[in-house]
Amino acid sequence: MRGGREGVRRPEAEAGRPGDESRRPTGAQLAIETSGAAGSLALAVEGTVVAQRLLAEPAGHAAALIPAARGVLADTGKEVCDITGVVVGAGPGSFTGVRIAAAAAKALAASLEVPLYPVSSLRAAAVAGQPPPEGEREVRYVLFDGRRGRVYGAAYDVGAGAAVRVIGPHGGTILDVISGRPPVGTVFMGDGAIAHESMIGAAGFAVRPAPAGVPRADALIACCTWVTADPAAWEPEYVREWRPG
Repeated sequence: MRGGREGVRRPEAEAGRPGDESRRPTGAQLAIETSGAAGSLALAVEGTVVAQRLLAEPAGHAAALIPAARGVLADTGKEVCDITGVVVGAGPGSFTGVRIAAAAAKALAASLEVPLYPVSSLRAAAVAGQPPPEGEREVRYVLFDGRRGRVYGAAYDVGAGAAVRVIGPHGGTILDVISGRPPVGTVFMGDGAIAHESMIGAAGFAVRPAPAGVPRADALIACCTWVTADPAAWEPEYVREWRPG
């Protein structure tokens, strides 16, 4: 498949066992996600999300980030010094969007000397929205719109907040995705799926509207594997400009 999977490397954040409670840190964890049009922050205490803020305007994510962080801390009576870990959306996403969260998270983790936990934004998007009914699972194929007919995606077996990857992160066209024969019953989501809803529907698959498929900070917490990264060395995943050939 020429040029079909050039866009996304296997993210470091995909390592580890999803939802590994043995790795979960104590205290308060701040999560930051700005890979998509709607950014968000969440504060979790002992793994439970207790406060959130949405960053509605993509152009204003950078300016709104610090006030939003102060807001989630104030909502819970916490101080910056109470943060024991920083969870960040690792992309893929636009260069500007992903860089905002990455730069803030790396700086905060380094200055506080606390762990940095990158999480694939595709994985977070898979667990966003309504969970499957209790005791059930479903395969969710998240597609981000790469423009010029391209998509970037991955598929996850989702249940009870955990997401087990069944198709790794890749770039390609919607025809590449469909010809890859996703499992029967797979549900598609994300802005890339919505952009190609008619073709996906013709192939016999359902497309779920937002907020399904939208990466959010609370979803980062829900599916974090609690594998750390070096703030000085770690870099997020960007959606690269695709050129034919």
